Amino acid sequence: MNPSMVSVSGAAEVISACDGVLAQGGPQEGLHFVPGDVTGLAYFLFVPTRVLSGRVLVSVHGISRNAREHIEMFKRMAQDHGALLVAPCFTAAEFPGYQRLGNKGVGPRADLALIRVLNDVHVRTACDTSRVDLFGFSGGAQFAHRFAFVHPQRVRRLSIGSAGWYTLPDPAYTYPYGVSDAKGLYGARLNLWAALRIRVLVLVGEQDNRVDDEELNQRPMVCRSQGPHRVARAETWVKAMNTRALSAGQGGRVDLQLMPGVGHSFSQAVLVGQLDKAVFAHCYA
Repeated sequence: MNPSMVSVSGAAEVISACDGVLAQGGPQEGLHFVPGDVTGLAYFLFVPTRVLSGRVLVSVHGISRNAREHIEMFKRMAQDHGALLVAPCFTAAEFPGYQRLGNKGVGPRADLALIRVLNDVHVRTACDTSRVDLFGFSGGAQFAHRFAFVHPQRVRRLSIGSAGWYTLPDPAYTYPYGVSDAKGLYGARLNLWAALRIRVLVLVGEQDNRVDDEELNQRPMVCRSQGPHRVARAETWVKAMNTRALSAGQGGRVDLQLMPGVGHSFSQAVLVGQLDKAVFAHCYA
C-alpha cells in the first residue's frame, strides 16, 4: 500500500470503542450522520473508499442549514480526491449567531463546537484533523473566514463562497466588522498575521449582485466599507487581505473567482458555476 494512503479500516481498534453511527470494526465507506450527544454539534460525515493522508474538508452551510445538501453535492469530488468530508449542522436554536462564531451570552461558541467535532472525527476515523481544509457558503463563508482569523493553526486551505459580509483585516473596526478586538467572543484572540499566511479562494456568482436582498446585511457601515452587494464585498475583502499581506511582507495569498450565470444559490454554484471543482482544485491540485 502507498504509504501516503490511509486505509479507513485501519482505524478499527479506535472505532470499536466508540458509540455512534460508524460500525464497529472501522468506519464504513459512505455517508453517516453523527448526533451531537458528545460534541454538542451534530454533523454529517462522508467516508470515501480511501482517505489520502491529510485530506479532511469541512463544509459549512448557510442560514438555510442545508448541511446534507453540502455533503451530497461534494461527495463525488471527495471520493475522487480521497478526502474525508465533514458538514456540521449549526441549528438556529443552539447556534443563532454561528456566522460570527457566536454572540456573547447567546448560545455556545460555534468555533469551539467545530473543534470538538474535529476531535470526534479523529477519534472515530484516526484521521489527522489538527489542520483541515475549510469551506463555507453564504453564512458558512462568514463562519469560515472568521474561524480562520481566530484559529489559523487549524486551517490548511480556506475556500469561501458568497459571503454576505466580511471581517475586514482592519484594526479601525471592532470585531466582527474588523480585527481590533473580539470581546464578544468570550476572550477569543484574533491572529490576523497567521491567518494572512493561509491560501484562500473566494468564489461568488457574477449575478449575486442584488442590493435588495432581505438576507443581506444592509447596515450603513457595512455598505460604506465593503460595498452594496456580495460581488462588491468579495472584491473589497480580497483587495484588503492582499494589501495587508503585502504590507506584512507575505505576498498576496487570496484569489477571487467569479462564477458566470450564478446568483446566490449553493446548488446553482455547484451545477452551473462548478464550485465543487474549484474548491477541490484549490485544496488538492
